[in-house]
Amino acid sequence: MPRRPAAALATSGEVLRLIRSGEAVTRADIGRVTGLSRPAVSLRVTELLEQGLVVEDSEGPSTGGRPPTRLVLNASGGLVLVGSLGASRAQVAVCDLAGEVVARAELSVDVEEGPDVVLPLVMQTWSELLGDRPVSLVRGVGLGVPATVEFAAGRTESARIMASWTGVAIPPIIAERFPVPVLLDNDVNVIAIGEHRAIYAGEADDLLFIKVSTRIGSGVIAGGEILRGALGAAGEIGHIPVRDGGGVLCRCGNIDCVDSVASGTAILRELRARGHEVKTMADVVSLVRAGDAETMTVVRNAARMLGEVVASAVNLLNPAVVVLGGDVAETFQPMVSGVREVIHRRSTALATRNLRIERSRLGPGAGIVGCAHMVLDHILSPEAVDSAVWQAVRSVRSLA
Repeated sequence: MPRRPAAALATSGEVLRLIRSGEAVTRADIGRVTGLSRPAVSLRVTELLEQGLVVEDSEGPSTGGRPPTRLVLNASGGLVLVGSLGASRAQVAVCDLAGEVVARAELSVDVEEGPDVVLPLVMQTWSELLGDRPVSLVRGVGLGVPATVEFAAGRTESARIMASWTGVAIPPIIAERFPVPVLLDNDVNVIAIGEHRAIYAGEADDLLFIKVSTRIGSGVIAGGEILRGALGAAGEIGHIPVRDGGGVLCRCGNIDCVDSVASGTAILRELRARGHEVKTMADVVSLVRAGDAETMTVVRNAARMLGEVVASAVNLLNPAVVVLGGDVAETFQPMVSGVREVIHRRSTALATRNLRIERSRLGPGAGIVGCAHMVLDHILSPEAVDSAVWQAVRSVRSLA
């Protein structure tokens, strides 16, 4: 195991990173990897134990004599509250420090009722899911919303799509009830993070997630990390125009955006215009299963237009995997097949040589997984851990 300069890994936060990654799980390992002295290693481990972030667990392999004690992340040492909002449904959960779901619920919501209605409902659900668990265990909150988000500011920026959410800084609202770090991101970004971490981590570091549901959006994983862009607007694939869209006005004010002609909302609108009595996508599913030719034509046409836009994204980003998720993509195989066909026909040979195009394996749970990892990456980062340790030290000194 390579030895690193002590100065490079001199903090408790860095030691926790080594323990979480499995790179160093005993005191001896930490010393060898970091070059820290035994007293220095002992100090950092003690700080992590006092913070409730690690525990001494099962015994490690012995090379002779007494086996060393292993150090592992204390998953039960805290909780994170997470929620993934869609246009009409929300997944809400409480997770431990390993990202495992402790309790969860699904809510019916109308996100266009605005934050004054939706956020209190979500926060009340978190309180109910916590049950008898003390709020003091909560270490962070993560929320995904179906809007463009200025990530650093935690502010929604979507005036022409969801006016009631425009310019709303959500973290301060949630922090009034749960005074911990609160992170906000676009709903498809957190879904992309979840799908990548749970299914493709270590296998594909470049992934394009396309959500086809009431609306259309995308999340981009580049080099293993979510790509948000300069302000958080990366991935707005739904507002790329298509050819032969029929002149449909999009919510954003432009004409023939793929969101306005190929989403679940667009499919329902087109079928109604053709005389079909369809209220929800379940009605469309019934027509497809019944072999209705006109419905199949509408779905395939939506797939063609979506495929053209995704093909451009494939040429631009060269992902290893394109994952199609959301109600529409997960329900209709013809949608997935149609998108796949257009991508291979319109993208470059090199970009599609090893490209995999798959349906989501996590389904609705992807947003919960992604929100949990988004929060954990923040609150368990070396910087955040070191800050917590330093605050604890200052508190002790102030009492002395």
